[in-house]
Amino acid sequence: MNQFSADFSDFSPTVYLDCAYQGPFPNVTAARLREAIELKCHPVRVTEPDYFEGPERVRARLSRLAGAGLDEIALTASATQGIGIVAGGLEWKAGDEVVIAGTNFPSNLFTWLHLRRRDVRVTVIEPRAGCVRPEDVAAALTLRTRVVALDWVSYSTGVRIDLGAMGDLAHRRGALFVVDGTQGVGAIELDLRALPVDAMAVAAYKWLLGPYGTGFAYLQRNLLDRLDLAVVNWSAVEGSDQFDSLPMDRFTLPNAARIFDTGETASFINLSGLESSLEYVEAVGVRTVNQHCRRLLDRLADGVRGAGYTLSAAQGEQGSTILGFQAPSMAATEALHAELRARHVAVSLRHGMIRVSPYLYNDDVDIDRLLAAVEGYGRR
Repeated sequence: MNQFSADFSDFSPTVYLDCAYQGPFPNVTAARLREAIELKCHPVRVTEPDYFEGPERVRARLSRLAGAGLDEIALTASATQGIGIVAGGLEWKAGDEVVIAGTNFPSNLFTWLHLRRRDVRVTVIEPRAGCVRPEDVAAALTLRTRVVALDWVSYSTGVRIDLGAMGDLAHRRGALFVVDGTQGVGAIELDLRALPVDAMAVAAYKWLLGPYGTGFAYLQRNLLDRLDLAVVNWSAVEGSDQFDSLPMDRFTLPNAARIFDTGETASFINLSGLESSLEYVEAVGVRTVNQHCRRLLDRLADGVRGAGYTLSAAQGEQGSTILGFQAPSMAATEALHAELRARHVAVSLRHGMIRVSPYLYNDDVDIDRLLAAVEGYGRR
C-alpha cells in the first residue's frame, strides 16, 4: 500500500488499472458530493452567490492546471461539446478542409466528419502503427486546410504527440490546431500559453477524477472573435448575477470563453464534485501523478516485454500514463483480456491492445499481480 491508497475507496478484490476509462472519486470528492446532495434536498440553504462563485472557482483551478488565462476557459459537459464549440462556431465555405486522424477518439472525429454535409473536405490520416507523425500531417495539409484536429494522447495506445511540432505545422499553413486533451490533462504537465494550440477540449471524468458529464474547453483569446455563438447561456451575460435588474433587449456578452459555458453551469452535484477533485489533483501535483504512473508503467513494460508481448510506442518522449501491449494475435489478446478480467484485474481492450492506465492508488504489488496473470497465461 502506498501513501495515496487511503485517499480512495478500496477496490478489493479488483486491481483497478483503468483510470483512462473512468477516474474514481477521491474520498474527499465523495464527501463533497454528499454535501451537494444535501443542498438540493434543502434548497433554502442555496444562496444566489452559489450560482456564480462556484463556476469561477472551478474555472480558476482549470486555468492554473492547463496554463491558460481565466478568460480562455469554458466549462463544458464533455470533450464533444468543446470540439463542437469550434466546429460549429467557425464560418465554413465549400472546399474548406479539415485534417484529422482515424485514431482520434470519437469526440474528435464524428463532429468533423459531419461537416462533409456542408461540402467541407475532411482528410482522415491513418497513422502507421497507431502513431500520428508530423510527416503524416504535413503530407495532408493544403492551402485550403482550416483545421488540424488531433488527440494529445491516444486513448488506445497511450502514444503522445508533440503539441509544439504539430501546432507549428498547422500554423505554417494558416490552419487552427484543435486538440482533444482528455487522456493527458491531469496526468501530464501542461502550459498552453507556451504552445501553438488554438483550442483544447477535455472530458474531466478520467485523469481529473471529476463526475461524468463535466469537462472544459480552452479557447485561445485570438480565436474567440472567430467563433459564432448559437445559443446564449443567460448566466454568461454581463449583469446576470443581478436578478432584480437583469438586462433584456440590450444585453452584453463578455469577450471571454465563458460565453460558451454549458447550460446550468452551476449544477451543484457535478460542479461540487469537479471542484473537489481538482483541489485534490492540484494539491498532489500533476508531476507527482505523472512520475508515479510512469514508474509503474516502466515496471510493466519490462515485464510484458520479457514475457514476449509487443508494446505500443508509448514510451520515452512519446510516453504518457497509458501503455498498451498485445499478444501475437487478436484472438490471443482478446483471450488474455478475458483472463485478466476473470482474475479481477481491471484493464481495457482497445483496438487489439490491452490498455493499462494506473493512478496514485496503484503500487508495485498491483503491477506484479497483472504480470503474474500475463506470464501465467503465456505459459499455457
